[in-house]
Amino acid sequence: MKKLLIVAIAFIFASCNQTKVAYIDIEVLMKDYEATKALETSLKAKQEVMAKELDSIGAPFQLKVQQYYQNQQKMSTQKRAQTEQALQQEQQFLQSKQQEASLLLQKENQKMSEIITKRVDSFVENFAKSKGYNLVLGTSGQGTVLYGDESLNVTTEILEILNSDFSKK
Repeated sequence: MKKLLIVAIAFIFASCNQTKVAYIDIEVLMKDYEATKALETSLKAKQEVMAKELDSIGAPFQLKVQQYYQNQQKMSTQKRAQTEQALQQEQQFLQSKQQEASLLLQKENQKMSEIITKRVDSFVENFAKSKGYNLVLGTSGQGTVLYGDESLNVTTEILEILNSDFSKK
């Protein structure tokens, strides 16, 4: 009987040590995080610069194409074939430049997104430890956390601290 009582008391004490849980809305966090906004602004600016460069190369090509269509009736078959081949090569060159630019932006986006994600993950880990959370879940819209009491949602608190930290850099 004493053993049963000791086991029951031990069980009660063990159940008093509850796991402290919180969750973060990842979509809100990443949408409103200043580092993410800065990345988007930077990528948009680079995309505009690349687009202007491609346009500066593409405009003369378009002019050549228009001239070809205007003059093709006057050209010999051989001259027409040579011009078409030259235009095709130039078009392929332009397409490869567009693909290079797109790939470059994609790689930079991926690299910077990984840096931001690692920064956020590291911050959340430190935040959780400092606040005594045993578990921090991530949700995105209608994903991982199907229901969570708003008192467990630490998204705003983390976002404020992350943005404050980012603005210092």
